[in-house]
Amino acid sequence: MASAHSELVAVACNRTAHALDTTHCVAAFGAGNYVALYRPNNSVFATLRGHTDRVNCVRFVSEHVLVSGSADGTARVWTNDDGWQCTHVLEGHEGPIVALASLHVGSGMVTVTAATDGTMRVYEYETAGKEESVAARQVISVGAHTALDVALAHVPGFSSESDAGSDAGSAIMLATGSTDGRVHIYARHTCEFTRAVSLEGHEDWVTSVSFQRVSSSLANTSATSHWRSGDVVLASGSQDKHVRLWRIWRTQNTTVAGDADRRAAQALLDASAPGSELALRPREHEFTTQSGQFAAASDAVLEGHEAWVHSVSWGCGELVTAGADGVALVWAGDEEGVWATRARLGADAGLLGARMGDVGVVAWSINGSLHAWTHEGDAWTPRAAPTGHFGAVRDACWSADGEYLLTVSADQTARVWAHKNEWHEVARPQIHGYDMQCAAFVPASETESEKMLQYVAGAEEKVVRVFNATQAFASGNTASALTAAVPALGLTNKAVVASNETFPDDRYAVRRTHADIAQMDSTSNSVLLDAQLRHTLWPEADKLYGHPYEIYAIAASSSVVATSCRASSERHACIRLYWTHNWQPAGTLTAHLLTVTRMQFSPNEKYLLSASRDRSWALFERTQEDVPYKLVHHQIKAHARIVWDVAWSHDSMFFATASRDKSVKLWNVDALGDAPVTLAFPGPVTSVAFAHMLSEGRYVMAAALENGRVFVLTSSGSQKVPTSWQPKEIPRDIAHTSTVHRIAWRPTSLWQLATVSDDQTVRITSVNP
Repeated sequence: MASAHSELVAVACNRTAHALDTTHCVAAFGAGNYVALYRPNNSVFATLRGHTDRVNCVRFVSEHVLVSGSADGTARVWTNDDGWQCTHVLEGHEGPIVALASLHVGSGMVTVTAATDGTMRVYEYETAGKEESVAARQVISVGAHTALDVALAHVPGFSSESDAGSDAGSAIMLATGSTDGRVHIYARHTCEFTRAVSLEGHEDWVTSVSFQRVSSSLANTSATSHWRSGDVVLASGSQDKHVRLWRIWRTQNTTVAGDADRRAAQALLDASAPGSELALRPREHEFTTQSGQFAAASDAVLEGHEAWVHSVSWGCGELVTAGADGVALVWAGDEEGVWATRARLGADAGLLGARMGDVGVVAWSINGSLHAWTHEGDAWTPRAAPTGHFGAVRDACWSADGEYLLTVSADQTARVWAHKNEWHEVARPQIHGYDMQCAAFVPASETESEKMLQYVAGAEEKVVRVFNATQAFASGNTASALTAAVPALGLTNKAVVASNETFPDDRYAVRRTHADIAQMDSTSNSVLLDAQLRHTLWPEADKLYGHPYEIYAIAASSSVVATSCRASSERHACIRLYWTHNWQPAGTLTAHLLTVTRMQFSPNEKYLLSASRDRSWALFERTQEDVPYKLVHHQIKAHARIVWDVAWSHDSMFFATASRDKSVKLWNVDALGDAPVTLAFPGPVTSVAFAHMLSEGRYVMAAALENGRVFVLTSSGSQKVPTSWQPKEIPRDIAHTSTVHRIAWRPTSLWQLATVSDDQTVRITSVNP
């Protein structure tokens, strides 16, 4: 294994209603197929791999145990003993798991999972000394409806001391929120759950349920004064926009079925007698468990959301709810006996959930972004939270000085990352209407003392777009715009400038007042919140036309940009060139028969190298003619399968081609007819890159595979094209789990490697070659 450690793991939260949970200053959330862990200092410090499909739900059982459920139909138990490890896999479902709940029972644990296959499964985890075992105890069929959420709790009045003589495993109850609009309570009898009562009141799907045991501090307001210590309160949220509270308590005497209805009817008759005052009380639903007789009744209806309620959660003795209206509400009972919102925390998109933790509230939205607020006195202060792409990340490139990393994704965004004490997203220069495919920074030429930061990008459209950095990234260059704005129904980022300033190109200029500009620029030197990042667009400088199909690959030199598109014939498999000084067409290059998958200019810009799905590569040399490059060599059948990537050595002496045939081949630029040096890998190679410098006189190369593995290779020997390479693999726990689309060395004296993948992560890894 290579000596390596992770500098950045950037990934968004999965867009499901139960994808995040918190405990003791640590949050866990589903991120693609991973379970990601992060602390309030705004950094993801671990990604737990094991699931083979999207992680839909995560729940902490304790500070050192969490359970995750996935669309692969399994749940995994993770324990933290000097590092998080998967200790058990819970199998059995035939469909995606959408919700789960776990509860400590004695020395073991009970876990309930709900899936789209119409069943809930009960698993019991037991420990006996050093022996651990997990057994599937029960399969509960829910019929034609689906359980959208589940929650477990000990029955009211249960305590480990007072119930020491009873079966603690039977002193628990299960609540489910269902698509039939009801909350179902299950009681456990002889180690199996049976439905005890169904609570009606919601008028649409019940999306979330959460238990809270009543303590003396929770029952200290007029709204909760009738709660007794030891009672259990169940909160339920629904698509009817309402949150309901249900109180569950232990009854004082044992009654038979139907007594509650008879008592309610008799109370109504007595209250209707002459001289009596009519008092309406909610219906009490009684049910029995092995631990005694209990009753449940509606306690309150909370109205505050203007759209579907996706999440309800108790934390730190408070209730927090989140909905599609984009707000998280913190609820508390007031002295007048009414439940009211103590805090209204807004986001810029519909929220899928929110959790209350030791450090405040963490919420996640429909675009995968995390939002966090800290409670200080009576004020709630927003704070930075991890950001990342919520779709496959397709390309990445470094700025020439290595200060910024640009990534583009199928989530239709381009993002810029920089190091401010630690790595953060500092700008979102493009929020597009098409899935992003490729991008490249335009480097400065030798004659340019200072060049405005600029990049070109392609998406699943026929146009290549050129973007200029704003003044925050341009060292105070006043020729740059302050920011950019997108008009309604438009895709073009228009420059935003002060109303009294001139701009070199007014085609896309938008005038703003000084007050607006000051507000936009105030956060340029701090870590931005996700909502602020949406105001860091870069203005679009130009559009490059010519391709008939979706753009697939881009390469840039200081004077020329090369582009390619998807192609199924030689006619469309051409490379189009554009001058960078005026963005006019510079000609076309032909050689390939199918899509050109990758292009790269040599570091000395003498050559342009391309690879294609037709299994060949082509080399073009710089000329002084109208078309700046011409074909000098076309290697047909260079590989047995598709050639995915090409890379140049830092001295432009040789180059590498990477292919699906599980090999990387090294070619001498001065002897193209010679046989290449072939390096075999354990899987299809999707990306390859050379470091920008030597390590103790040795070349350093990195290669990434289709299954997410990453290798760092160092050369040995003094040949012009080294024939012997020593491979070391990046540890799997800080590598990827799916196809790596791009691997790029940071062009600085630091040995740092950026990789992006279909697993939705952007990773920067420090290695010791």
